[in-house]
Amino acid sequence: MTDKPSIARPMLRGFLSDHNSEEEVVSITIEPETVYFEEARDSLNLNFDFLIQGLTEKKLVIRFIKVAAYDAEGNLFTFRHLNHNGVGTPSIHTIGKFKIEGQELLDVFNPFYSFPKEFPIDHLRYMFTFYEPETKKEYYYGNIIVKPVFYKQKVRLTLPMKGLLTVLDGHDFYSHHRRFAMSIVRNVTNGSFSSNFSRYAVDFTLLGPDGNTRTLDSGDGETNYDFHFDDVSKFHTHGAMVYAPADGVIVEVANQLEDLYESPFSMDSAIERNQVEEIAGNYIVIKHNNKEFSHLFHLMKGSVEVDIGDQIERGQPMARIGFSGAATTYSHLHYQLMDGKDFLRDIPLPCKFSDVTLVLGTTQELNEELVIDTGDFVIGKI
Repeated sequence: MTDKPSIARPMLRGFLSDHNSEEEVVSITIEPETVYFEEARDSLNLNFDFLIQGLTEKKLVIRFIKVAAYDAEGNLFTFRHLNHNGVGTPSIHTIGKFKIEGQELLDVFNPFYSFPKEFPIDHLRYMFTFYEPETKKEYYYGNIIVKPVFYKQKVRLTLPMKGLLTVLDGHDFYSHHRRFAMSIVRNVTNGSFSSNFSRYAVDFTLLGPDGNTRTLDSGDGETNYDFHFDDVSKFHTHGAMVYAPADGVIVEVANQLEDLYESPFSMDSAIERNQVEEIAGNYIVIKHNNKEFSHLFHLMKGSVEVDIGDQIERGQPMARIGFSGAATTYSHLHYQLMDGKDFLRDIPLPCKFSDVTLVLGTTQELNEELVIDTGDFVIGKI
């Protein structure tokens, strides 16, 4: 029997320093305050943002962003980093804007958004290095601690549509739901939004018998861009029935807004009229328990079959999918789970669906529970 060799405990002190500069040139906060681990099929995903506020008139550049991951005993077991080292487009460019002009507020979407599921992450320490080109001075923020938690979902959700579905846009790092720069959103909507309501949202789209999202005209198959269309009714999703994903009580309904077939949704108009909630179009909110509410958006005008106060059962038909609100480019059902009924003010929650058949090429895999995201093909069976 051979003893395991003695090895040094990984530290990387010279690279992963927890040093903070004495002079504070920015403040760094995390949004939302509670960071959840989302348990995807093979990874732990972290969906949160940094808000960086300049505190001086200095012109700064983010030179480094690093993260160190630790277990419950404080042992370092992995790290990641972005910097300006590269040719053409260094990794720091992936965060988008990395320059701060004076007392500017900058949104940075957490670039280290995924880790292997087997990693025993207890907490993460983020490190930022800011560089002032004029003086060539660096400022260090080396001890920004994030301690994610696992959300314990109570409600058992089933898919709210029948048939073969795909998620054209979910909440992965590149999705439009994820890319809500809240400093900009709050500013242009006069503070109407408290948080990114769509942080864990998915857009369900129905596939037809031919496996496509819509009926194709001659030449449509060569356009390579399914968001160009002249008639939204060609989408198989348009007019499809929406079913209750779980038992509950109807607490919010909108059924009177027009389906915007001729002209796109105008956020400017909604802001002017103090009606920014119209971004959802016609919608239904179901209260499942005191802390879990299903929100379903972009329903067809006049199609909603339920009223506030109705007790509903899983699988009950509720409405049809239309083109109301900011459906923007294609017919779909927007779904999200939140901790309240007011999507402008309440907190989005990660969620899993039960009894989901995942379609992988020619195979079908039944899952007792599944996190669904961009690019998934699933079968909804109520």
